[in-house]
Amino acid sequence: MELKKKETEKDVLVVRDEKTGEIGVVAGLKSDGTPNVTGTKPENGQAFLRFDRNGDVLDNFFSNFFRQCKEPKRFGFYRVTADGVENVLAVLKDLLKNPEANKELLVPHLVDTEKYEKLAKQEQTETLLKEKTPQEQSEAKGQQPEAQQGDKQKKEYQPIDESRINWPELEEKWGVNRQSLEASGDLKKMLNFGKSSLVTVAPKFGDERFETEARLSFKVLPNGNVQLVPHLIRKEPQLDKAFEGYSFSAEDKDHLKKTGNMGRIAQLTDKNTGKTVPAYISIDRLTNNVVAIPVNKVRIPDKIGNTALTEQDIKTLRSGQPISNKEIILANGKKFTATLQVNVEQRGVEFVPHSSQLKQENSQGKKIEKQEEKQQSKDNRFQWLDANGNIRAPKTFGGVTLTPEQQSDYTAGKTILVKDMVHDKQGQPYTAYIKFNQEEGKPKYYRSDPDVSHAQQVIPASENRTQVAVNSDGKTNEATKHIGKPMLQEQTAPINKQQEQRQNKPKGIGV
Repeated sequence: MELKKKETEKDVLVVRDEKTGEIGVVAGLKSDGTPNVTGTKPENGQAFLRFDRNGDVLDNFFSNFFRQCKEPKRFGFYRVTADGVENVLAVLKDLLKNPEANKELLVPHLVDTEKYEKLAKQEQTETLLKEKTPQEQSEAKGQQPEAQQGDKQKKEYQPIDESRINWPELEEKWGVNRQSLEASGDLKKMLNFGKSSLVTVAPKFGDERFETEARLSFKVLPNGNVQLVPHLIRKEPQLDKAFEGYSFSAEDKDHLKKTGNMGRIAQLTDKNTGKTVPAYISIDRLTNNVVAIPVNKVRIPDKIGNTALTEQDIKTLRSGQPISNKEIILANGKKFTATLQVNVEQRGVEFVPHSSQLKQENSQGKKIEKQEEKQQSKDNRFQWLDANGNIRAPKTFGGVTLTPEQQSDYTAGKTILVKDMVHDKQGQPYTAYIKFNQEEGKPKYYRSDPDVSHAQQVIPASENRTQVAVNSDGKTNEATKHIGKPMLQEQTAPINKQQEQRQNKPKGIGV
């Protein structure tokens, strides 16, 4: 059987433990830095460490492996195509029974880890240098200028390393599936230190699973591994308890309940180090949890949309206080008045929602979310455009979940086709082209593609007019008014014998 791979295919990493002879597919790293090995059964496919020739997944994996593993020489790594890996693995096992004799067949797949080992040693040396005094560092580096040393020590932003996530364990413990998180767009947020939207989790207690809703985030542990953190919905914010060493005053509680933001900087205490950190505090409006972010993690912009912020504006925002009745001009020229304030969940400045959106006594996070969406649909500055006037991509239109490609096209100002939306009160589906209208600051629906024709705006498409008029608007269609059923897409007459009999039955006779 041939092991040759196509250039365009994704690869997976196969590892052999030279001590035990165990061979399997790599699914991340264990807490001790050794490879987490899984079998090739289809249900394990989502856990495989996948990579391509141009990606950095492999670099991240081996960087962490050589930092954490105490016996790196114990393992041999091979890259093979992900397609048909169960068959390829069987061949590898057979070849590795006599690696010297099968060297020519194995070499193309053997991963040369020498460069990763050198980089890990270099990193360890630099870490040791950082722990020395400035004088010792200068001597060890041959009197290099301090500015150069500072530049080398600066770290660029790096998202969370997905190779450190144990997906099979998360699915077993929490019922969390990587595929669904990626499809919803939540995985990207979480890997960039953000939270997911409200999702259903199914934690396992003993032999029982219990479904509940939560927002999810990842936490990087000191050993480099990644832990899932569920943020469960609370009935109400716990403001009577101290939060990271800070006790809320009556004024703090009032601000948090009214706007979701405390309105000033708090000194929070790190329970591990005892150090105090200045931070902003807000309420997660979906879960009612108290959340915080250090002041130095928040960037205050110089302008929002086309509106420049004054020095006093920036000073006010940095203090955590709100700026009320600020006129904002978006990139598309649209003007409106809003309240601006730093919000923890936004990691920056937000348009503070109306108080009607912040009914904290509502115990269900989803109801709060729906209430916000309802308000946002009335006020498009929250729903359709962000603070810089860029188009936001909704997750759904008419109850239909948008694909990542549809979301990308929509935010780029392109037309998207959405099929089988539920838009009439009887729940019957209809189809339309949708494009964002810059002049009105909201999406428009069309019966044909406006990018290739001068289509007239119509909600719904023409073939659904009768359906929506009858089902939603209470209109009467003479050809179908006695059938007693909601109309379907494109229906203008009875569609079967039963409906014909109902339609033609003389008035006054019961059905």
